[in-house]
Amino acid sequence: MSNNESRMVPLLCGTKIDVPAASDAMSIDKQVILDAYNSSGAILIEESTLTREKFPDFTERFFEVFMEYVGGANNDRQSALKNSKTVLTVTGGNTSKTSVPLHGEMFYMKNRPSTLFFCCIQPAAEDGQTTLCDGVALWKALPQEFRSYFETNAISYRRKYDKDTWSKVYKTTNIEDVVQICEQIGNELMINDDGSIETVYRCHAYNDHHAGRAFVNSILVWAAREFIEGIDDSNLRLIDGSKIPMDMLYQINDIAEELTLNVPWKPGSVAIVDNQRFMHGRRRYEDTNRDIIMRLSDEAMPKTA
Repeated sequence: MSNNESRMVPLLCGTKIDVPAASDAMSIDKQVILDAYNSSGAILIEESTLTREKFPDFTERFFEVFMEYVGGANNDRQSALKNSKTVLTVTGGNTSKTSVPLHGEMFYMKNRPSTLFFCCIQPAAEDGQTTLCDGVALWKALPQEFRSYFETNAISYRRKYDKDTWSKVYKTTNIEDVVQICEQIGNELMINDDGSIETVYRCHAYNDHHAGRAFVNSILVWAAREFIEGIDDSNLRLIDGSKIPMDMLYQINDIAEELTLNVPWKPGSVAIVDNQRFMHGRRRYEDTNRDIIMRLSDEAMPKTA
């Protein structure tokens, strides 16, 4: 590799772009990034030197407008940069430590991001990798009976919020604002006499992507919250109210694990992920200095610079 060339390295899923010495993500030709992203659905620029303050500059090479995190299920997600509502901490910030199963970002609503940007400010001393899984490859790897099951059965995500919680989730204390937001994001809303609310979103567990049918959803993370953590504010069901069989969920998790990449974070590394094709998650960690930030765009990446 010459001093001004970038090299493409295929990963278990996605592509790593090796940058020249003394270079970083900002110096890579934009078309090189777009070509790698559009062919593989996710890219990792590992040897980079992006900082918290420079991360917005990198993302704004591709888009001008980014999403605020309103209506999202993780109400502990905060701003990761002073005066910014769109540069965000990941789930739980650096204090959660828990693993997060594979999921599509905000797939429990209609208005979900298309493109995800991640930047590593500080990796955990051990473990804590972000995980990536290509939903197209996962759909193909599922048994035919599983694919038929999800083609036949739509699913529903139901959330229950008391007033203190929904005011954090929707960033308002006005219930009329919540009504408008739910209409925009495609969630059915029920308002209870005690001021609590319930929301329901119905969809399929797959997403038809130009690369093929992709198994992208929030099934595993919602099932873990309800059935493993025992938290009753989230319910995953088929639209007829029945539960997805637990043995099926465990088998899906095991199949996905064989296709999952652990992102080898280094300070300054950046990843771009097609949220319509890929699911992501996190390995458990203990180091509270772990600091990964993200940005969301509801636009698909362009084909050309």
